[in-house]
Amino acid sequence: MFRARPFVCSLVSAAFFPLTAAAAETPAVAELPAPKVGDVWKFRKIDLWNNSELETYQRELVEIQPDHLVYRGKSAPNAEAKTFYHGRSLASCRKMRDSEEEYCAGALAFPLRVGDRNSYAKRPWNKGDGHSSADCEVKGIESVTVPAGTFDAVRVDCDGTWQRVFDITSTSGKTGRFEESLWYSPKVGHYVKFTYTGYRPSGGAFTREQTELVEFVPK
Repeated sequence: MFRARPFVCSLVSAAFFPLTAAAAETPAVAELPAPKVGDVWKFRKIDLWNNSELETYQRELVEIQPDHLVYRGKSAPNAEAKTFYHGRSLASCRKMRDSEEEYCAGALAFPLRVGDRNSYAKRPWNKGDGHSSADCEVKGIESVTVPAGTFDAVRVDCDGTWQRVFDITSTSGKTGRFEESLWYSPKVGHYVKFTYTGYRPSGGAFTREQTELVEFVPK
C-alpha cells in the first residue's frame, strides 16, 4: 500500500492549471524522491514510428548513498545483472569516453514546482561518444496512463542540442537538436513516462522513442 506524504501546495493560476479533481489531489511541489532499498521498477521502450518494442529492462534499488542511488538491473530476463549509479535526482551517472569525470545531472531538478526552469550542459551519452545540453521547464501536472496504471505526474519538457564527439561519419552527423518530456510520479518515486525525439543536422527527425513504466514493486 502507498502512504501519501504531507505536502504544501503552491498557488498556481487557474488559467494555466485548471482546478480538477486529479490536480487537487496531486502535490504542486514534488520533493526529492525518497525510495526504499528493494523497490523495483520495470520499464519498456518503444519505437513511436511503428509502435514496436525496442527493449525491456528493470532496476532494483540496492543502496542509497549521500549523492547516489545504486541500482542493479538487467535489460532482458536472461541477461546478466549490472550495477547502475544515478544522482539523487534520478539521472543516470555517465562519463565521456576520454574522461573519468562523472556527470549525474539531468532534466529533473528537485523540488519540482510548476513554472520552474532547469538546464544541463554537456551531459554524456550512455556510451560516452557524445553529449547533450538542454533547457527544461516544469509545465504542469497531468494524468498519465502507462502499462503500470494511471498516475498524476509532473511533466517536464526540455529542448536541447546534441553533439557527437567520437566516431563522426557523414551519415551520423556532428550536431543536431532534440526534444524530450518526462512525467514524474511522486507515488512511485520515478518517472512513469519519457519521450525523446532526435533531429538530424538537416532538421528531419531520425528517432522517436517512448519509455513507459510497466510495473512498480515497492519494498
